[in-house]
Amino acid sequence: MARIQAIYSYTRRFGSYYNNTQEIYTKENHYKTDNVSLIVNKSGNVKTLSEGIKKLRLQLNQLTRNNVWTIAVFENPANYAHFDPIRPEYLHEFDKYGENSVMHRIVKREDLIDTYQSFYGCNIKLTESYIEVGSKIKIRTLYYPIYNKKHLDALLAIDIKNDFIVESLNKYNKNHFSIINMNKKNNIYTLKELLPCSQLSPINLGINLFSVFKMMLFPAFLLSLISTYLKHYLIKKRYAMQRDQMTNFYRRDYYEKKLLKQRNFNLLIIDIDHFKKINDNYGHETGDDVIRHVAKRINNCIRSKDVPVRWGGEEFILSFDDMNHQQLQIKAKKICQSIASFPILNLTITVSIGGISTKNRHFNAVYKAADKALYYSKNNGRNQYTII
Repeated sequence: MARIQAIYSYTRRFGSYYNNTQEIYTKENHYKTDNVSLIVNKSGNVKTLSEGIKKLRLQLNQLTRNNVWTIAVFENPANYAHFDPIRPEYLHEFDKYGENSVMHRIVKREDLIDTYQSFYGCNIKLTESYIEVGSKIKIRTLYYPIYNKKHLDALLAIDIKNDFIVESLNKYNKNHFSIINMNKKNNIYTLKELLPCSQLSPINLGINLFSVFKMMLFPAFLLSLISTYLKHYLIKKRYAMQRDQMTNFYRRDYYEKKLLKQRNFNLLIIDIDHFKKINDNYGHETGDDVIRHVAKRINNCIRSKDVPVRWGGEEFILSFDDMNHQQLQIKAKKICQSIASFPILNLTITVSIGGISTKNRHFNAVYKAADKALYYSKNNGRNQYTII
């Protein structure tokens, strides 16, 4: 899961590269720089993305063990597109694109409309594995829409061979002398989880009975040791699938389904003020460190039974039991003061908070109300809380 989250992180960074890349007037034609092809259907200003696409492929190949199949950047409207490499399957589809067709054909289908509102949550989509028509390669496609001023400017599509997940597990088994598989049948223990930002076809991690019998050929002590290790590994793996690696808070895709079943809420939404400026001025590594420090200070302000969730990039949700409106205000004030009390990495960091204490309401309505309170805090100067 950590490797997939790293793939998402590098993919999102391409959006900043795209937005800051210069445009050059280019005539209608087919161009090629190294392995990156540029198809211009209509003469006009064209972004020079070849170097950025090459760098993105280099980073993703390191994470996927050279299993990146294709990287494509589609413009909206479809006056031009970049392909690394160009293949008949993509070229055939691109010829059909027209005004807003990227939105209609892919973004709507993959439920990626208006993802700029998600505060870096699942504003990216990893499809389920499928056999690509023509190439017959089993792949997953990663879609990332690039928005500016609420307009979809481009769509980044990355095809990754599905083998990279299997190869990662095989390498782990080899290095740790384990027998974990991804089969669905004949397992005496199976752990089933969705990949981050994926909605169907969960992966299966299990221990096969036949594999255990083979291991029994070894001395009993060795078998006992391996069995204990595997059980410990699967427990840790389950924990890792529930928790965000950076903050140790619950992951949104794990805990949101629990929130949807609740009806009584004492809820806070916390957002780091001016976080985009931190990333722009000091880089994403510093931004990640700020998130880690803020999460630690939040954790120091809450009880062990309270529920912290990393909802998006710099947005957190806290859910409390046994609280009333006044107690929720006190908690929000304590968190605000804790984070603003002294600098983080020599930077003045503050947060804005919106919250709600209510009963017999659906989570979607509760979240909407708390989010409105959060924006009230932001619009009134930040570094404050609003509880309704």
